[in-house]
Amino acid sequence: MPDELSGGMHRRVAIARSLAAFEPKMFLYDEATTGLDPVNADRICRLINELCKDGTGMIIVTHKVVDAFKVAKRFLFLQNGRIIFDGDRSGLLQSENPDIQEFLNEFRCEFD
Repeated sequence: MPDELSGGMHRRVAIARSLAAFEPKMFLYDEATTGLDPVNADRICRLINELCKDGTGMIIVTHKVVDAFKVAKRFLFLQNGRIIFDGDRSGLLQSENPDIQEFLNEFRCEFD
């Protein structure tokens, strides 16, 4: 029954529904891993990567830097509706913008 599914299973079912309805050329994920435990968050990231192997595009909106680094090659950092960074992982990590650095502290704390 739907009310018995975990958060991660709800996310996987939502992805399966979109695949069953049509053959998408692009996926939009809005906070796909928010509220999930690390194991299910990792499963969702792996599923996203698997779905994009054939060239299907994706846009992911997330506040979880670790998950973004698992799936993305290009990063846009928005602040007050403006793009303040557009580039790859290396460029993001080397950014001197204090707001970006504060945001990246989550990623750095994962490996301390």
